[in-house]
Amino acid sequence: MLIDTLREGHEVDHAGTKSHGRTRFALKQYFSLSSLLCTVLTAVVLGWSYQHLALGDLKYLAEGRNIALTNAFANALWPNFATLVDDHPDATAEVLRLHAQEIHLQDLVVQHMKGTEVVKVKVYALNGVTVFSTDPRQTGEDKSSNAGFLAAREGRVASVLNHRDTMDTFEGTVTDLDVISSYLPVRNDRKAIVGVIEIYSDVTAFVVHLEETRRIVIGIVFGLLALLYGLLYLLVARAQGIIDRQSSELEASLNALELANRELDHRVQERTQALNETNRNLIKEIDVRRAAEKQLKLAAEVFDNAKEGIMITDADQQILAVNDAFTRMTGYSADEVVGQTPRLLNSGRQDAAFYATIWAALTSEMHWQGEIWNRRKNGEVFPEWLSIAAVRDEEASVSHYVAVFSDLTQRKAAERKIDHLAFYDILTDLPNRRLLLDRLQHALTASSRTGRGGALLFVDLDNFKSLNDIVGRDQGDLVLQQVAQRLAGCVRASDTVSRPGSDEFVVMLEELSEGAQEAATQAEMVGEKILAALSQVYPLASYAHHSTVSIGIALFGDRQEGVDELLQRAESAMHHAKGAGRNTLRFFDPSMQAVITARAALEAGLREAVQREQFLVYYQAQVDSSGRVTGAEALLRWLHPERGLVSPAEFIPLVEATRLILPIGQWVLDTACERLAAWADQPALAHLTIAVNVSARQFHDEGFVDQVLAALARSGARPQRLKLELTESLLVDDVDQVIAKMSVLKAKGVDFSLDDFGTGYSSLSYLKRLPLDQLKIDQSFIRNILTDTNDAAIARMVVVLAESLGLAVIAEGVETEAQRDFLASQGCHAYQGYLFSRPLPVEGFEAFAQRA
Repeated sequence: MLIDTLREGHEVDHAGTKSHGRTRFALKQYFSLSSLLCTVLTAVVLGWSYQHLALGDLKYLAEGRNIALTNAFANALWPNFATLVDDHPDATAEVLRLHAQEIHLQDLVVQHMKGTEVVKVKVYALNGVTVFSTDPRQTGEDKSSNAGFLAAREGRVASVLNHRDTMDTFEGTVTDLDVISSYLPVRNDRKAIVGVIEIYSDVTAFVVHLEETRRIVIGIVFGLLALLYGLLYLLVARAQGIIDRQSSELEASLNALELANRELDHRVQERTQALNETNRNLIKEIDVRRAAEKQLKLAAEVFDNAKEGIMITDADQQILAVNDAFTRMTGYSADEVVGQTPRLLNSGRQDAAFYATIWAALTSEMHWQGEIWNRRKNGEVFPEWLSIAAVRDEEASVSHYVAVFSDLTQRKAAERKIDHLAFYDILTDLPNRRLLLDRLQHALTASSRTGRGGALLFVDLDNFKSLNDIVGRDQGDLVLQQVAQRLAGCVRASDTVSRPGSDEFVVMLEELSEGAQEAATQAEMVGEKILAALSQVYPLASYAHHSTVSIGIALFGDRQEGVDELLQRAESAMHHAKGAGRNTLRFFDPSMQAVITARAALEAGLREAVQREQFLVYYQAQVDSSGRVTGAEALLRWLHPERGLVSPAEFIPLVEATRLILPIGQWVLDTACERLAAWADQPALAHLTIAVNVSARQFHDEGFVDQVLAALARSGARPQRLKLELTESLLVDDVDQVIAKMSVLKAKGVDFSLDDFGTGYSSLSYLKRLPLDQLKIDQSFIRNILTDTNDAAIARMVVVLAESLGLAVIAEGVETEAQRDFLASQGCHAYQGYLFSRPLPVEGFEAFAQRA
């Protein structure tokens, strides 16, 4: 009501007034409290701000004065302190004090600071030792962790204002003293910082004067604010009186209106109740009708727009209605099927027993669902997922059946495609390793049952990686597809051609002769046929490619073998074919099996060695032309509990060929970094570097860069003392990634050496792009360098190439003085080899390095 609205507005505007049970806002009281609080806070903040700014100015002026005093002090007296600063590492506090007394430093400082506010002076060496203090008791103290000293040592001035209850000054002990202590750098003629001076200046008088001034300022401000508060209080009191009088007059008027309003409200409520009752009854009827219409509309929408096909029949299976999805899936329109029975869609693939099972479920459970094959109008048979529900009427009798189905054609096709992808190579559409192993297991079983022999041919393309580097992976894939087609043309339809991965193919021949000799002859004929077919030209987009293959053959059928063992035999034979010069075939023989067995035993022993920490690091010296040891190469050694030291030539190739290189290589790197950190504390060894060999597998590991940086951080070793030796095999794959990793480590200070340089085939094209520091001439060239002109020419070429690129060069495997002299004559002045030292354990190497 209007009157209520006016009253509510009045109550809001005058909340807090005590009139007829209502409270009014105590304007004078709140004004008094808030104004007084603001006055006090303003005075306090102003006083604090004044003091803060004044102290800042004091600190600034004192710093400027102290800088001037320091410059004068350094110009006049620093030569007297230079000896103390230079000699302090070997001097005790007592020696420093005696030295200061002998040259009368105390008197010189007091005389120099006479007439200033300086009360105390300290002089520090760059390592934080107090070499002089006007308070002799503080001479020799270590201030290396003091923030002010650290700032001054870096060239900045640091000052602190503090209060001292007592302090020893030039004039003796003084109490209740305010001082500013400034740490200032002292520079020599070349502007280099040679020491730090701390000067204590007495600012007690200024601080006392500042405090008195601050109290006066606060008093004046407080008085002015109090006067302003009194004037405003008179105005607020006058306004409060006017508001109270007007509020009383309005209250009387509202009371009169309130009586009339109550009567009017009573009449309106009676009529409103009657209208509301009538309205509720009408709304109920409308809601019931709308709900029914909505349900019917929703059911029709669901029926017409459902993605699943829907068919409704009566109790006698006569079709009453179908939706649009039914028509799309079956091809039948509603006019063609209404009045018919679902037998219209019968495909003939299910027998009578199948349909009897469906009706039994509908009778007992009122529902059935499952997969079924039906026929479209065009005769096509298709799979569908069908769900049938029986509908009962009020008397619990079945009145209708509702069938809902979805077309499974695309799903079945996808499942077949997934099955194909799981067992076939995507590029060549040949069986993959998974399907090959399955077929091989069946072939072994059939061979043992029938007595007929079989053969497994392991086919590997020669130098395929080089092809990828030259023409790209797309052209390489075309070659692989052509290889697959040619292999399929070399065998019978009953044989299997598979691609287990990369550039490797496996051919499985079944139903060979029962005799081993005849079966071997048959397998050899197929192998020769494959060699001839795969050696033909491969037409590519840019040129005609020629390729060869190496084939390993393993026969089966004469005894029980496992599929993995058989594959290993064929692969081992393939490697022997490669060792024989490629473009040939080899059969597996028992000696190969002995090699495989020994390799497996060695690998097991290496894994145990990793767990039991049986490895050692030996160090072989690297020297310059004067015979001075400049560094060492870290070499892995295996101390076997039974065999003793195992030859590196026996186990290193296996370590590099397996993932064992990752944990072992990381351990060698950690050990080398820890050794560098230990040598850094020994003056005779601090200059040494350590070269660590890094394999291709180790370098290409995703976390290699982080692992190197973590090893350096854990040990505290200087990155500049670590040298990573890389081999040319690293450059075969993804040279851009190699350069990126090297650049990250190079930016941290790590050096790089290219090991075995000249033995590979790919590095020359990338050499100028690599962030290298050194080339290493391989020992295979050094061994016959005096008798083989080719080796001598290669060594000479490496030296010239390194010089032209601004790289250092070192020769390994130097065993005679004649070899060293020849290398020196060619410009190589860094060596490693038995002429100087064999690889030694750490204690022996350290003793050798200190003697050399």
